[in-house]
Amino acid sequence: MSLTIHAEIHGLGGRASELRDLLAEHATRLAGADGCLGATAAQTLGADVGEYVLTTRWCDEAALRAHYATADYTYYAEHIGELLARPSDVRISYVEREVRATADLSQDPTRQG
Repeated sequence: MSLTIHAEIHGLGGRASELRDLLAEHATRLAGADGCLGATAAQTLGADVGEYVLTTRWCDEAALRAHYATADYTYYAEHIGELLARPSDVRISYVEREVRATADLSQDPTRQG
């Protein structure tokens, strides 16, 4: 069963560029991590300064837990705390089945993926 982690990150406005850079570096490293199916860091349209979203996908919980033991995660954890205005809001979703929608725009529901 794969996992998706959605973290709403609340940074200090005066240090938003440092947080953005740390998140971008972290997402790039995650994308190449064993068991990671993808990682993105972004600022939501209309979000306040310092508000970011980090979304990661993992092949399974074991891969995620193994990541927490890496030097990359340790570096991230040691540096993010000083950039936060308050703790992040994190949601972990366990995904049993995922279906990719097709580009078929017909009205036939059997062709929607």
